[in-house]
Amino acid sequence: MLELIKQNYWWPEIKEDIKKYIQECFKYQHQKKVGELHPLEILQGPWQEVSINIIGPLLKSNGKDAIVVIVDKVTKMVRLKTTMTNVSLEEIARIYRNKIWKLHEIPKKILSDREP
Repeated sequence: MLELIKQNYWWPEIKEDIKKYIQECFKYQHQKKVGELHPLEILQGPWQEVSINIIGPLLKSNGKDAIVVIVDKVTKMVRLKTTMTNVSLEEIARIYRNKIWKLHEIPKKILSDREP
């Protein structure tokens, strides 16, 4: 490995620096704790699990300054609805009920970074 590096780089004590770097890297790799693996849940169909997020504030247009982004986790289909940045959870639920539910169905799981 040293010879490959020397083809493109050189500095005083290059050999010692590379040796030290490799030893520290090797030591660190063996200190990592490996956690238990958990397989992802296999979803049964579209619109069973969705993520909902808000993009904003944006420039106001027709009295709205944000966009509710609703993404189906299976198909990655995106639905966008305009709203206000300070939208409440109740209003997001109303948007879902009035604009999305009629096209799809009630999801089993909703992921969001908003307050519960």
